[in-house]
Amino acid sequence: MPRTTKRITRGRPAWSALLLVLALSAPGAARSEDPPPPAPAPAPESSSEVKRAVYVPESVKAEIRDQVKKEVLAQAKEEGWAAPNVLPKWLERFTFGGDVRVRFQNLKYPAGNANGGEFPDFAAINASAPFDVNFVDLSGEKYLNVDQDRDVFRLRARLGVDVAVAPGFTSGIRIASGETNSPVSTNQTLGASGGNFSKYQIWLDQAYIRAFTDPKARSGVMGEGGRFENPFFTTQMIWADAVNFDGFALQARLGAGESLGLFLTGGAFPVFESALAFPAELPAKFTSWNKWLFAAQVGGQWQPDPSLSLKLAVAYYDFYGIEGRISAPCDTHLKVTCSTDQTRPTFAQKGNTYMALRTPSDAALVAEALGPVPRYQYFGLPGAFQELAVTGSFLTVPFPALSVGANAEFVWNTAFSPATYQAVALNNRAACDGSGCDQFAGGPYGFTGRVLLGSPLQGAQWSWSAGVEYRYLQSDAVVDAFTDPDFGLGGTNLQGYIVTGSLGIIQRVTLSLLWSSAASIVGPRYQIDELLVDVTARF
Repeated sequence: MPRTTKRITRGRPAWSALLLVLALSAPGAARSEDPPPPAPAPAPESSSEVKRAVYVPESVKAEIRDQVKKEVLAQAKEEGWAAPNVLPKWLERFTFGGDVRVRFQNLKYPAGNANGGEFPDFAAINASAPFDVNFVDLSGEKYLNVDQDRDVFRLRARLGVDVAVAPGFTSGIRIASGETNSPVSTNQTLGASGGNFSKYQIWLDQAYIRAFTDPKARSGVMGEGGRFENPFFTTQMIWADAVNFDGFALQARLGAGESLGLFLTGGAFPVFESALAFPAELPAKFTSWNKWLFAAQVGGQWQPDPSLSLKLAVAYYDFYGIEGRISAPCDTHLKVTCSTDQTRPTFAQKGNTYMALRTPSDAALVAEALGPVPRYQYFGLPGAFQELAVTGSFLTVPFPALSVGANAEFVWNTAFSPATYQAVALNNRAACDGSGCDQFAGGPYGFTGRVLLGSPLQGAQWSWSAGVEYRYLQSDAVVDAFTDPDFGLGGTNLQGYIVTGSLGIIQRVTLSLLWSSAASIVGPRYQIDELLVDVTARF
């Protein structure tokens, strides 16, 4: 290259060189076929300077253009902005995912259910104004629907991103729809939350930091903190699919031979944190009533070949401080805060046994004796929950186009004491007969079993699945707040069947059906049949 070309291009950034190429290629630039420029006119006698015009030969321009083009393309390739369909390297650390689901939900209550007045909605009462057990002030009364059929359309939308921030570290965030902050559902009923095409809320569904050893190795450790997906191997009988855990978890895996893998999971999870200034209206504050879940699970998976897998685990879920406390005497005839109001569940579905929390003061008892006055009450759980769960699954692929699977789970609330419940229980009592209806009839056990057939690879076009499940869950086997909301509209004290089916319409778009029939185990008769029709698109 001539020395003049090197002097022009040396040390210039690629973008500057690119501008030079454009300038040299502009319509006004001199061409080889253009006539040579005229000689400059003589300068006026009064001028003291001599101006000269520099002519660059076309061959030099072409050489400059070729050199600059090479430099621009080399820089573009290195930075990743010139190659089509190739993301910049920094963006390769991001993994995006999500789904949108549109649902039709049909709810039917067969004839024979008990009167709606026999089904107080303890969850709704505890979430709002207290309930007047003297029935003087009716404003706080709330009851479940047990006889009016409903048809609703619902929407679920989720979007998440996971970022590899450093070797062995990731961080993620997921947002989701939901008409409330319910831990078991991200569904949004169309036409609800204000109606008239009002906008819907978006919630922070997950946010976590995760550290791990080599994920491809058969042995390793992973720890995470924040809000993240359920780290335990379980079914929806205990933990609904939508439940995410707040807190900290540690998972370890160990390869034992070619076909056996062992795993251990443990964690501490805050369930409820007392308000900093409770109660707000009093200068003297009450004792904190924090609630925690401490949990551990150990298990193993045996996979002698790719077409056969067996998995078994034992878990222990200890809910610390979740039971209600009887209050100190307070003026229950007035709308005041009592000392143990915060021990009531802040979220629940239905089925667990409840007791009254507030103790009337002498002034309240005198007021009741003088005339009809309210007795405002909140309700809490009488006993502790220390759940021992055994979970297993089986999967085989006997033919290339067919997989057969099954799972089962048994749970026992080891802290359950019938005597404790008998003395204070407000619900889950035996049906009334000739001997009365005072006997508490709730229980601490639950089990479920499911069989599933389908395509080995789900999510592809024309992939399919079909399954049937039986579930039996006594009143106080598990905390009703976290169970499957699509069986009996959620909660415990339920037994019945679930039938499912799905078909891949196109790649990543699935049509699913679920029919369930659930009935109460003890107490007033309650039965509900539910049909769900879902179209889900994943991306």
